[in-house]
Amino acid sequence: MKKFGLLLILFSTLSFAQPWNYDFGTGTGTYSTASGVSLTFLPDPPTGGGADSRVRIGTTGGSFNLENQNILFGSQSYLRVVAPTSASVNKFSIYDYAAGKSYTIQFKVRFGASDGSSTGASSGTWYLFVGDGSTYSDASSFNGAQVFTGIQWVFGASGAITTNVRVAGAWTSSGISGTPFSQGNTYTVDIYGNNTTNTANYTYGTSQSVAANTMDIWVNGTLVADDIGKALLAGDANIDSYMFYGESSTGNVANIFIDDIIYTNTISANILPVELSSFSASIIGNAVKLNWKTATEVNNYGFEVERCALSAERQAWEKLGFVNGNGNSNSPKSYSYEDKNVTAGKYSYRLKQIDNDGQFEYSKAIEVDLGAPKKFELSQNYPNPFNPITTIRFNLPEAGNVKLTLFNILGQEIKTLVNEFKESGVHTINFDASDLNSGMYIYKIEAGTFVQTRKMTLVK
Repeated sequence: MKKFGLLLILFSTLSFAQPWNYDFGTGTGTYSTASGVSLTFLPDPPTGGGADSRVRIGTTGGSFNLENQNILFGSQSYLRVVAPTSASVNKFSIYDYAAGKSYTIQFKVRFGASDGSSTGASSGTWYLFVGDGSTYSDASSFNGAQVFTGIQWVFGASGAITTNVRVAGAWTSSGISGTPFSQGNTYTVDIYGNNTTNTANYTYGTSQSVAANTMDIWVNGTLVADDIGKALLAGDANIDSYMFYGESSTGNVANIFIDDIIYTNTISANILPVELSSFSASIIGNAVKLNWKTATEVNNYGFEVERCALSAERQAWEKLGFVNGNGNSNSPKSYSYEDKNVTAGKYSYRLKQIDNDGQFEYSKAIEVDLGAPKKFELSQNYPNPFNPITTIRFNLPEAGNVKLTLFNILGQEIKTLVNEFKESGVHTINFDASDLNSGMYIYKIEAGTFVQTRKMTLVK
């Protein structure tokens, strides 16, 4: 399931199938020059080649933004593009790479307001075009005769996105299942475009095929358009360019987020790799619960869960555990992991996704702040009654010496469980009563002026 974190490698001298991987690196910045064109704003392909990455801004606003906001999207920095206010267009394109008569492309995309939400972005249109010709490198509107694949996303009220495809010379929603896109959500899109004279076969969980001069479109592992017709590019013609193209956004409110583009100039035999569709953390007492989802999986051995204490003098990632993957899957899968008994402090968590062949990729890190408790507290042991092991937890809003003592029902001291200096935070100990008889016991904490007792019952 490895998700590549590299730039698109475009070799004009290659004519065979080659996966080219493009993301936007780690840099940030904005390009907003009216009527401007830049071949240098975006990162260069790492090994050169004959293709160009290009941005072009129309005459009525909008911008190109390399950024990394606090949303889980893509790898490191991503490209956010703001549509102009009229039919003047803003374009991001990759063009004149090694041509093929068919292709497979995968990309991560999100629509919405500038913060990635579905609030307030109710005007504008974004497109994806794949084909060949000068429309991918000039300042003009798209040329339908140079388009094999055309997808149109129209922004509407209440976070709606209307999706159409370009069939022959017209936009239509016929052949699209349901409403596959909306604002404020992240999607992994896979497109299999076949401009040859023969049906092509591939595997997407199960055996699939795409007829001559048609395409299949998958969104988050679901086939939403099957053998849908192409636009006006001549049949059996080469394809060597793609672009994202925005227009007609009153107030420049329509944003598209793009990252992790993978392209090959043939029909890929298997699913191109995908990344996480979500990764989140929640605090439950003194534990951190991590939840993540995948849209599809290929060759996924599993996930190592790693943590870094941000307050440590020397910050380093440590492995906490491992969660098995689902190998190959074309349906969403959910995972979770609980990091128990975490002391107060700030932490980062990340996932190391590992393929069956040993290749791996890291997720974005997410931060968690476990603040110190606001009051002293000795919690009831759990389980209770118990046999013979139970857990005792206590909260310390400040550091200090702590003594935790066990007594029998007559008040006689049985043993000392804790007698040492403890940092502020939530602390737990596991108490093994294998050497004690059944009955009721009392445990007592002393921390500075704080004293509290509770009862526990041992049943053998």
